[in-house]
Formats: sequence, structure tokens, C-alpha cells
Amino acid sequence: MKNLLIVVDMVNGFINEGALADSRINSIVPSIVHKIEKAKQNGDMIIAFKDTHDENDEEFKLFPPHCIKGSRECELIDQLKPYEKDMLVINKNTTNGFNTIMMKAILENNKFDNIEITGCCTDICVSSLTQSLVKYFAENKIGTKISISENSVDTFNAPNHEADKVNSQALKELEELGVEITYMNTLKPISIKKLTDRKFLNMFEVTYQDGNNLIKYEMVTRRKLPEIVQPTLKPDAVHMIPYSYVNGSMVVYLIKEFKRAIGDYVYGIPAGLVDEGEDSMTSAIRELDEEIGAKVKHIKRTETAAYSSLGLTDENAELYEAEVTMTGKQNLQGDEKIEVVPVKLEDIEKLLDNEKFCVRSKYGLRNFVYKQRIKQLEKKLQEYEDKEVENFLYDEFFNK
Repeated sequence: MKNLLIVVDMVNGFINEGALADSRINSIVPSIVHKIEKAKQNGDMIIAFKDTHDENDEEFKLFPPHCIKGSRECELIDQLKPYEKDMLVINKNTTNGFNTIMMKAILENNKFDNIEITGCCTDICVSSLTQSLVKYFAENKIGTKISISENSVDTFNAPNHEADKVNSQALKELEELGVEITYMNTLKPISIKKLTDRKFLNMFEVTYQDGNNLIKYEMVTRRKLPEIVQPTLKPDAVHMIPYSYVNGSMVVYLIKEFKRAIGDYVYGIPAGLVDEGEDSMTSAIRELDEEIGAKVKHIKRTETAAYSSLGLTDENAELYEAEVTMTGKQNLQGDEKIEVVPVKLEDIEKLLDNEKFCVRSKYGLRNFVYKQRIKQLEKKLQEYEDKEVENFLYDEFFNK
């Protein structure tokens, strides 16, 4: 099955700065990022349209000057820049990306089963592109399905342009043309109030609109502003599974740390916050040095950012596995109380079943153990197959 994901005009000029920018469009960024990640995993084609104009473009007779070629307004927003290398980027100086030479060439040379469209603005660039695609496929008797998720498109607020109403109307019109629209039963955040002013963790009160009702919800975040207001791809924290080989056997270095929230020691894996200006891998390497006195020989990220406890916080964390060399010199911060506990791979499950762990450490370690067992089985199977082949060749040679 051949799929195409299209990201329309997720550029600074429509979200962060300029005459047509509206920060509300930030709300669709997490959904678009998720779809890009999924498309990458599936090996799907991804197209990103970027609105890009000359200073005297005809479009400026209808709209204020925006996204002038060479300006920051034309650039993809920061949250999508890490994916630019994974996408075919097409500059367009029209509201309809279908009219670009590149888009027409792609359609002529590829037969897609599904096309999913995301981005902004729903009633202008998204709508015009989608309508043209519907017409093109109908005229050429091509059975490509076109789909749009409500939480992956949005438009701007302005006088005589009520975003929620316009967005809803545009989706209904596209649905009538046969586009598959996925509606999300989501609440609309209408206000947010900071309740505390602390260094590492703060509480906010968020007011949601649910039809005619207002719902107030309290949550905590490690960020200056919660994800509701300011989505980010940067993880708040990292967790690491460090290991080394001692006399041919794998040893995993757990920690036993006093946790004030429960007033007791808990087993786990090393973890820590991602500092300002750091990428998550740098943080993971730094935390391993500080918490357990380990120098990294090899490290890889095994899980991208996932939420820690959605009933309470928007915190998310990534998981790494690292082969390390132990120095025995911890560099603990403040009043941290952390004991390093070396555990043989085969003894980890018993510890998981009988001791206190946080959920991420527990599930991460259990998955790690299963993966190592599979590797061991694969190695034994290969050795067995190699031996069988060797015996076969030996018999063939000497029997003849």
C-alpha cells in the first residue's frame, strides 16, 4: 500500500510571526509530528508545502504581504525542522499547492492508495489543494482515498473570520465531496492560569470549553508553559539502561534512590532532566556520569518521547540503552541519595517482581530483558544451523 502525507504551510509566517500568523495553529503541531513519525516508520512519502512569495506577487492584492522569499516567515516552524530532511519540500506562491509543477509530476509518476492532508489554513490552502485532488482523481478514474483529521488542520482568527466556525464549515464542505474526515471529540482550552512559581515544577489551572460548559483542570509541568499552550518536541527527561559485560556475562546497573514523594527507597534506572540547550543524548551521557559514575562506550535511543503520567502532567521522557565503563565516581547533585546496584541480566526479573519500581523503569527493564533473551536464542539458533551445515558438508565430502 502506497501512502502520501502532505503538510501544508506549517511555516513561521502563519504561526509565529507576520501579518497572517496565529499561534492557535500551534495546537495541531503534536498531531502532525505524530503523523510524520508514523509515515517515516512506514516508509511513506511526505510532502511539505512552504508558502513563498516574491515581493510583488499577485496574491498580495487579496492578502497582506507575507512569507517573502528569503525571510524567516517562509521557514518551517522549529518543531518540524528536524524532519525537513525526511520530506520533499515544495515552495509555492499560490494558495493551491496542486498547481505547482512538482506536485503534478508526483501525481503523474505515482499511484497512491491513500493521501492524508494536514496543516493550515483549512479553509484556504488545505481546502483548495484537497478539492483539486478530488477533481483530479475523479476525472482520471483513480481510486485514491483522501483523508483529513480534525486535530491536524486549523485556520486563523481575525475580524469576520471566526476560526472555529470557519474550520468546521470547511471540513463539512470537504466531507460532502467525499473526503474522509476524522472528527476528534476534543475540548477547547480557552484560558490558562499559573498557580505556583517554583524552579522545577509548576501548577496551572486550565479552563476548557465543552459545549456550553466550562471545565477547570489542574495540572503540573516542568516547562515555562504547558504543552497545551506551547507544544515542543524536546523531551523533558531521559531514562537510561546502562550495562556492561563482566566475564562474558551482561550486568545492568540499576539505582536505588530515596524518593520523597513516598518516603522510601525505590529501584530504578538512571534518569534526569534535559537541560536548556542540550539534546536528549547529551543529557543521557551526562546523567550516567553524574548518577552512577559511568563513561559511555556506545549509546542508542530505543524509545522516543512518551508521556509519564497524563492524569497529572505533560512531562515526557525518552529511553536510551548504553554500554558503559564504570569509574566508580558519582557526581551527585545537592542531597541526592543514590546507590548503584549491579544486577546480572538473569536476576532482573526477580527483582522487578519483588521490589518497588517506577513504572517506566519497570516496563523498560522488562522489555530490555526480553530483547536480550531473543538475541541469545537467535545466536544459539545460528550456531546450531552453522553446525548442521558443517556436518552436512563433512558427510558429503568424506562419503564421496
